Amino acid sequence: MNALASRQWPLLPVREAVVTRVQGSAPTVVGASMCLLADGSLLGTVGGGRMEYQICQVLRSPRSEAPPALLTFTLGTVDDQCCGGQVEICVLDVPLFFSELYQSGASRLYQRDSAGRLQLAAGITRLGRQIGSFDALTVLLRAEAPGMDVEERHFALPAPYHQPLWIFGAGHVGRAVARMAHELDFALSVFDERVEWADPAAFPPEVAVVDQWSWVDLRAPAIDAVVLIMTYSHAMDYALLEHFIGEPLAYLGVIASRSKAARFSHALARAGHNIPDYLHMPMGLPGLGKNPPEIAISVLAELLRLRQQKTRFLIKGKAE
Repeated sequence: MNALASRQWPLLPVREAVVTRVQGSAPTVVGASMCLLADGSLLGTVGGGRMEYQICQVLRSPRSEAPPALLTFTLGTVDDQCCGGQVEICVLDVPLFFSELYQSGASRLYQRDSAGRLQLAAGITRLGRQIGSFDALTVLLRAEAPGMDVEERHFALPAPYHQPLWIFGAGHVGRAVARMAHELDFALSVFDERVEWADPAAFPPEVAVVDQWSWVDLRAPAIDAVVLIMTYSHAMDYALLEHFIGEPLAYLGVIASRSKAARFSHALARAGHNIPDYLHMPMGLPGLGKNPPEIAISVLAELLRLRQQKTRFLIKGKAE
């Protein structure tokens, strides 16, 4: 989840900088956004370094001064950033009418005027309320990723997709994973029948904590869901593994030693289960440590690597 979502609303964005193009190596991505709020604070990032320092100065320039229509950064030694790429950033004033479009889960569509300046045209709030013209909303609903449309008249920022992540076990590792994963655009649910551990106060407010369920309830929430199994009971771990082994998941992970993984694999084979490619047992990247934060980092690093591989595949497919 981005920085804008971690603050209490209503906060009023009054000016925004949006990355609209990236060519070559750069410390940012298309769609990255930074806002100046009415209280003078800044939220979000356009990539850091001297480039972001200069953008901060532009955002904080007097409201009576119109921001530049377009800022282009060539990241060479002259600009004190030797990445080698080129970044285009548009800065715009945000009308109060559109404030709700800056809450987490909202989508925004901008129009480019004759001077190249972006102006907000429409959006869809996190609750589904549509704001703006019908034609602009039609363009936004077609957008699958941040970027310009084919005629370069519109720039779309669709809401990020929140991949479902189910964590079974609210113990130390489960809590460590949840605390980190909620910053990474996962839709989190944590399951644990132990009431003393299934404490919503121990998790970010966006996390759904479940302490009672039936096997019927445990149907995979989506075809690309992630399920992580790390309960206090090896018997329960195996029961959950056997339950989910046939579901069309993106990732099924089990916290396990080598001996536990071997025992579970043999039990699955005896029961006639095929071992799917998406099963990771033990889960996470190897050799990063056994403390809860270390395990959480190893698991989330593996999930992020899979996410990037999928993203590159989709981008390549569109290009072809």
